[in-house]
Amino acid sequence: MVKFWSRALIGASLAGVLASCSSVPEQPSATDSPDAALAAALAVADPVPQFEPPSRSGNPDTYVVFGRRYRVKDSSEGYQENGVASWYGWDFHGRKTSSGPLFNMFELTAAHKSLPIPTYARVTNLENGHSIVVKVTDRGPFVDDRVIDLSYAAAARLDMLEQGTAQVEIVALAPYQYLPNLAARRSEQRERLASLALRREEAREQRLANLALRREQAATIEFAHQTPVAGRSSSRLAMANVIRNPAPAAKNRPVAASTGKGKTAKGVVVAPSAKGKSRSAERAAVVTQPAKGKGKATERAVATTPVGKGKSKAAERTMVAAPAAKSQPLVRVASVRTGRSRMGAD
Repeated sequence: MVKFWSRALIGASLAGVLASCSSVPEQPSATDSPDAALAAALAVADPVPQFEPPSRSGNPDTYVVFGRRYRVKDSSEGYQENGVASWYGWDFHGRKTSSGPLFNMFELTAAHKSLPIPTYARVTNLENGHSIVVKVTDRGPFVDDRVIDLSYAAAARLDMLEQGTAQVEIVALAPYQYLPNLAARRSEQRERLASLALRREEAREQRLANLALRREQAATIEFAHQTPVAGRSSSRLAMANVIRNPAPAAKNRPVAASTGKGKTAKGVVVAPSAKGKSRSAERAAVVTQPAKGKGKATERAVATTPVGKGKSKAAERTMVAAPAAKSQPLVRVASVRTGRSRMGAD
């Protein structure tokens, strides 16, 4: 029987201990007086900074409250900030914090928007010089001009309960809290964004280079149209000149005809042959040959034409255009087709 009651007493004690660990008292020291609550808050000792694993639920990459997005820091190292501090107490006593544990207003804790949870920090009241160490376990305050929300006990230690707010300095303490997974994700995201920005910048530079090249080519073409090369005219100007001033008909010009002996007869006029003929037509030639003992040349006009197709030799017909003096010698006529020469009588 004695053993039975001993075991029952031990079980009741353990149940009481577990119940006390899972809840927070709603009032200090079994009394409801404000003085007793203040005395209990002032008697709380500062927490000792120590390494603790990061909270699983209290450290998201970002979170949104009242339509505003907040970004959690991946490390508390080097954090220092000045701003307005406020405090919260009975209205939140016993409620669940952002990191999981229940809020106890008689502990030296605090709420911060971006510090990793948990983080130990020193808070100094710049108005009176009081300083304490707090443990960040919650998120907030979500008022624009406030940087930290202190527990009732922390506000009592800083002597700011009556005014409600105070100008403070916040400095993170070692051992600093790190969020390696969050830091790795952000590093990868930064690299991805940097690579994307680099590709966009390269594409932008390429577009600018292509635009500059097109502008340069357009300017070169425009310059070529407006300022032609010296001694040449543009196609439009040349066409306009042809339309306004048509070229006169080509005139026969005297050319040199071979005499068949390596010499060239002067004054030979060659007419173009008829189109479509298999053999070239004989040309009309005017041969000038000076007479013996005289300084003037006597001119003869000889016209030769091919007789018909298929004959080995062309029959030639000679017609004297103008009579010459009896004393003048024979005139040598050169055949343009055969290259041979023959004598023509006066």
